[in-house]
Amino acid sequence: MPKSLFLLTLLIIPSLAQAQSGRAALNGWVAFEGVAYVDQQPTATVQLRHVSPDTSVAYSMKTDEHGFYAFERIGLGEFDLRITAPGFKPYDALVYVPSDFVGNWAVILKKQ
Repeated sequence: MPKSLFLLTLLIIPSLAQAQSGRAALNGWVAFEGVAYVDQQPTATVQLRHVSPDTSVAYSMKTDEHGFYAFERIGLGEFDLRITAPGFKPYDALVYVPSDFVGNWAVILKKQ
């Protein structure tokens, strides 16, 4: 599923300190079309919603002033990733998170 909005795809980095912990982390960065890094960065809302019909697990946070976000302890399985910001098109992706996964996901939001 190619998306022109990717800066990076997931980088799978084994978590040596938490072998077989059954937990994972997803970190990332959101950039904004037409906004220079030196400009004041808009804030985006990043949401992860578990796809399984057996659970309603959801995580949500806002990016910091540099566009970074970090979900440090999330569950396992398939998640809908949604990133939104006023004045920009929403970004959606399906993310699979295996045990002990630590990954990075970077996105450029396009203007509406």
